[in-house]
Amino acid sequence: MARSETLLEEMYANLVIEDEEEEGIIVANQEIVVQKQTYVLVGKFLTDKNINFHAMQNVMAGLWRPNEGMEVHDLGGLRYSFVFYHKMDLQKVIDGGPWSFEHAMLIYHQLGDAEDPMTVKLQEVDMWVQVYDIPRGFLSESVLRSVGSSVGKYVKPDPATFEGMWKPYVRVRVSINVEKPLKRRLKIKREGDNWSWLNFKYERLGIFCFVCGIIGHSERECNVVYANPDKVIEKTYGTWLRAPSRNVKNNRGSRWLRNVNVGESA
Repeated sequence: MARSETLLEEMYANLVIEDEEEEGIIVANQEIVVQKQTYVLVGKFLTDKNINFHAMQNVMAGLWRPNEGMEVHDLGGLRYSFVFYHKMDLQKVIDGGPWSFEHAMLIYHQLGDAEDPMTVKLQEVDMWVQVYDIPRGFLSESVLRSVGSSVGKYVKPDPATFEGMWKPYVRVRVSINVEKPLKRRLKIKREGDNWSWLNFKYERLGIFCFVCGIIGHSERECNVVYANPDKVIEKTYGTWLRAPSRNVKNNRGSRWLRNVNVGESA
């Protein structure tokens, strides 16, 4: 008797599964809702500290001030999505970086239609690099391209570089791998001549290690220091890699956020 009951249960379960597989919904074309196009950045902050989400989204919105508003979502896994409703608002953020919250640099990736926000690589950040001590006659886009490529991935020069008279430094936009040490300087020379040194400074440079030169931690958390606890480690990097920057007020940004409730913005 028990055997027959078991067989009946299995047959019933199979029938239920077959019924579920036969079911479906057909949606008419006129029922399809066309959503407004959005532009999404997925990012994370280079810090092991907890991020105050509500404070962070207000600060970032206050810095970016998108004309069409924005949304910020906590994706988990220390990742966040920043949703914009106009491509110019998105481009303004990309062109204006790097950005930081409480000294932790934000690294981000523009999300493609078929990309998973939880698996895209987050290891590069676009920065303006100030290049000092360029010898006279070396100021050309091809030379700056080679210089930028030695620092990271060359993006573009500052258009003002080739305008006006002599400048103490020129600016190059470079995509930098945050898992590699910052480049401090570079040798350059004309064929048959002596070497000269180009020196670099990085605009809006957040926390970085004076020992290993990697962005995102200080020497107190450096693996090199931990691996040599009884050894005095030479610091070959310093604050001189930071370019002077203008002070930016961290205004509260709730007026630009679409996904903030009244109670949250108070």
